[in-house]
Amino acid sequence: MSKSRGKMARVPVAAVALFAIMSSGCSGNPAKTGAENYLNNLKLFNYPGCYQALSHQDQVDRTLEQFLGNIPMAPDVNKDWFKAVELKMDYELGTPKVEGDKAIVPVKITTPDLTLWERTANAKADPKNPSEAIAQQDLTANSYPKVTYEDQMVMVKEGDDWKVLYNYPKKDQIYKAHKQALDIYHKHDFDKAIAAYQALMTKLENDPSTGDGGLKFRYGRELKNIQNVKAQLPEAQAYIPKLPLKDVDLKMTATRVPGIFGQITNTGDKALDEVSMTVTYYVGKGKARKALYTEEHSPIATPIEFTNFSRPILPLVPTEVREFGFKLTAPVDIQQKATPDLTITMVVFTQSQAPLPKPPPPPTPTPTPLASPTPKGGAKPPAAGAAPGAMPGPAPKPGSALPSPGGALPSAPSGMPAPGAPSAPGAGGGGTPPPALPPMTH
Repeated sequence: MSKSRGKMARVPVAAVALFAIMSSGCSGNPAKTGAENYLNNLKLFNYPGCYQALSHQDQVDRTLEQFLGNIPMAPDVNKDWFKAVELKMDYELGTPKVEGDKAIVPVKITTPDLTLWERTANAKADPKNPSEAIAQQDLTANSYPKVTYEDQMVMVKEGDDWKVLYNYPKKDQIYKAHKQALDIYHKHDFDKAIAAYQALMTKLENDPSTGDGGLKFRYGRELKNIQNVKAQLPEAQAYIPKLPLKDVDLKMTATRVPGIFGQITNTGDKALDEVSMTVTYYVGKGKARKALYTEEHSPIATPIEFTNFSRPILPLVPTEVREFGFKLTAPVDIQQKATPDLTITMVVFTQSQAPLPKPPPPPTPTPTPLASPTPKGGAKPPAAGAAPGAMPGPAPKPGSALPSPGGALPSAPSGMPAPGAPSAPGAGGGGTPPPALPPMTH
């Protein structure tokens, strides 16, 4: 995840809480003194002082304004959380390893465990006490989860001074590759995602620079989670029948395009970070029935990275009933001539050790306005899931057929999650009514 902290205002020294940069051994080492001075300026939010402590090449690669968006050894959080989290970070410097004009100074960092903290705050949250407020309370009470890891500061001698070497071009490549690895993970290509993360770790091992150890620690934890997800795939596939679907229906989204809406219930004993569904469009009947098109959606997708408390981090917990909805993305001609079937095709178990949120009360049924009458011999609810590749029909609600062109289209019930997030791209219908779709059958 690339860093986007924004510009932070400088505060008077007297307003900053007392702190100490702890060090051990060889206190007179000039490289270590340079690292210590940088961290002291960081704790004082003296950003010009930090910037002047960078190597000449780093200052060529970043202006002061750009530096404020990616400050070495600072927490990877946005500007709303930057000062509060930085004040909770402790740095312990070790004995430098000096080779000519370059030195590596070990740094042990203790900091809020951002991903665990975010999930823990979300588990405690309720409508009157959102996760951001809980996190602020945790900071005041020093009750947030902490983590300690080994990092490093690479110092280079320029004239008589030892400067911090961050290597911005290398970090830019690392952040871009990390984003790509996360995208691959959320597309469920776990082998490719694991390979991408392993390549990241190799890049961080080569050509050492300041902050590489912290990135290796963070990305290493994400890699371990993905490896666990892959190892659990057989068990996860066997869990799908414990996720019955209910009231699955074709309705119009708020942007006047067709979507699928319904409810999913977790009747098992495991929390789920992701639920992936496949919509398959069929034509024909019996032996002549064939699939024309498929589209995949993850109406439940929980990030494994820290999101600055910017969104709910809520896995689907046991006994929970949750509404879902997403836009259909198949070409219009496919939607007009084929019949869509919905199937749960993959789930991902929660890997976090954070406490689980309490399941909310079941959604209150909302009458669907202008719903079509129930046809005779309507479709029956199916099994909750299917083995990969089997993809039988979904659990459509009887009477879920969309009306013929020119008729009134049922709309999604109020309070539904925004359809299409995170898997379906946005689409606009403008003022023209969208084409009617065939009924969902199986």
